[in-house]
Amino acid sequence: MQEIINSSIDTASKSVDFIDSIIEKIEKYRKIKQDTTSYLRLLYIEVIGNIEVLKTVNFDKFDKVALNDPKIKTLFNLLRTDIAESIFYKNDENPNNELYERLKKRGKVLNKGKELVQNSASGDDKKVSGSFIYENILQAISFVVTKIDLLRKYSQLTEEDLQIFRPLRIKTRLVNINQRLVMIKNVMDAMDEIKEMAR
Repeated sequence: MQEIINSSIDTASKSVDFIDSIIEKIEKYRKIKQDTTSYLRLLYIEVIGNIEVLKTVNFDKFDKVALNDPKIKTLFNLLRTDIAESIFYKNDENPNNELYERLKKRGKVLNKGKELVQNSASGDDKKVSGSFIYENILQAISFVVTKIDLLRKYSQLTEEDLQIFRPLRIKTRLVNINQRLVMIKNVMDAMDEIKEMAR
């Protein structure tokens, strides 16, 4: 009985810490989001940083790696999503409609190695047959944040925990994350706020 109580207390404590962490992030980025130029530049730097990390990765090495392999933990500790994630923190007091309009710009996500997937209406990942798909920046950011966060969580699980999950093709997920980051960068390169720093 005591173990169940301790486990419940531990779970509740982690939930409170998680909520506190989200509230702290919301407060941290609320003011920055009001300045469209600063926000877009911070997002651009985060995107470029993630692309640079993924440029050094041999995707084939991740073809049959366990979800909790130390290599996965290392890689997902290097990828950042704080700025991208904060786009979805709603602020009714001062909604920056200009920022959201900028992030609705569409771009081509290339189907590199025919590994590209797209969310279907049923919520499953559907393989893309063509050579590219169009997405806007918000859709691509949502995809990247969700997939990185999920893989980061899975990388912390034990072998026993992983038994309940279907095998995931990590290489495919990395290619999809990378291709969306590249698309976001390419579309942002043409924005007035980014032109001077585009690389």
